[in-house]
Order: sequence, then C-alpha cells, then structure tokens
Amino acid sequence: MNYRSVVLFPVLVIAGAAVSLAQAPSTTAPPAGTAMRGTMSMMSPQDFVTKAGTDGMTEVQLGQLVAKQGHSTDVTQFAQQMVSDHGKANAELTALAKRKNLTVPTALDSEHQAMLQMLSAKSGAALDGAYASEMVSMHDKAIALFTRASTSSDADIAEFAKKTLPTLQMHKQMAQKLAAKSGGQ
Repeated sequence: MNYRSVVLFPVLVIAGAAVSLAQAPSTTAPPAGTAMRGTMSMMSPQDFVTKAGTDGMTEVQLGQLVAKQGHSTDVTQFAQQMVSDHGKANAELTALAKRKNLTVPTALDSEHQAMLQMLSAKSGAALDGAYASEMVSMHDKAIALFTRASTSSDADIAEFAKKTLPTLQMHKQMAQKLAAKSGGQ
C-alpha cells in the first residue's frame, strides 16, 4: 500500500459516510419557526418585510456610495439603477407593510452595516470589483427570498414577490456581467 492509498482511503470512507447521511431520509420535522425551502409556509409576512426591507435599504445605500465613488462608468450606472429600482421597490414594500400593519426596518443590521463599511474603505477598480461581487451575492439571496415569498399564503406578499422577482433576476445578470468585466468574480 502506498502513501497516497493510506491517506485517501480514510478520506473516501468519511466522504462516503457523509453522502450516505446526506441522502438518508429525515425522520424528524424541521424545528418550529424555521422556513422550509421552496415555500413561505413557515416565514411570516413580518419576517419577509424585515428581510426584504433590510436588503433593499442596503442595495440603495451601496448604490449611492458606488454611484459617487465608483471607478468605471458601467459600475456607476449600474449603481444608479440599483438606487432607482430598489428605491421604488422599497417604497412599494413600505406601502404594503403599512396596509398590513407590519414594521419596515429603518436602519441596517450589523451584517449589512459591515458590508457598507467594507465597501466604503475601497476605491477605484477595487471598489468596482467588490461591489459587483456583492451585487451577485445579494441578488442570489434576494431571488431565493422572493421565490419563497411568491408562494406565501398571504396573497399581497406573494403578488409583490412575483412582481419584483423579474427585476431581481435582471439585476443579477447585470451584476454577473459587471463582476466578470471588473474582476469581481
């Protein structure tokens, strides 16, 4: 038995066990209060408004930063579009929340504030690349959130999510192109 066999055999055994466990059917229900992938049955309208509101507010603030300090014209124009599109969606979400007596966040949480601070510390091409990468990641998450919300039992939330989803998908495609051009991804 050679050195590679000695090292690889335990790794393969562990990997095989992990795959077996991952494929084994679950015999327990998901914990109470957790959302199931693909549905919004466990996510409350307030949870959606809080998450979508925070994400949307972040998109606007990042867009404002990069529209002023971005390096390339493509990136600054994209940032301006994020301010416009997400500003509009935020206003619609706020109106929806008000009709439903739900609370919209008014400040960024620590995770999103850290993202804003991280990008604020960059300039030039480094800012463009980091921003483009963040936009791809944020739009991946937003698409997942809005896809789940589109199946909500709350008809107003589902309608808002379905209406907003194509714009988010378009933003992601634009961000991917920017990231490829600017070396952000």
